[in-house]
Amino acid sequence: MIMNRIVQVDGVISRRIGDEIVVITEGGTSTHVLNKTAAVIWELCDGEHSLDEISARLCERFEVTFDEVRRDTAEIIDRLITIGLLGRSEKTATERGEGPTT
Repeated sequence: MIMNRIVQVDGVISRRIGDEIVVITEGGTSTHVLNKTAAVIWELCDGEHSLDEISARLCERFEVTFDEVRRDTAEIIDRLITIGLLGRSEKTATERGEGPTT
């Protein structure tokens, strides 16, 4: 079974500033500031992690239940997909020839 992997879209620039990450879309048309939790999710959206894997990592960092963090993570990822910062891929970054970005 192929698991959809979440990937950062091409053409965005991101920089960590403290606990937050600033993401600028291609051409500088929009800027987004991701809070501490969204920043961790962003960094794990490297094409190597599924929703469940990202959720499990967040459970390790924050004291929340898996069901709660999975629901919240899915909402954050869906929002980042809606605004054009993330996408889904059936191939891992390695399979696409990109290698992990972490």
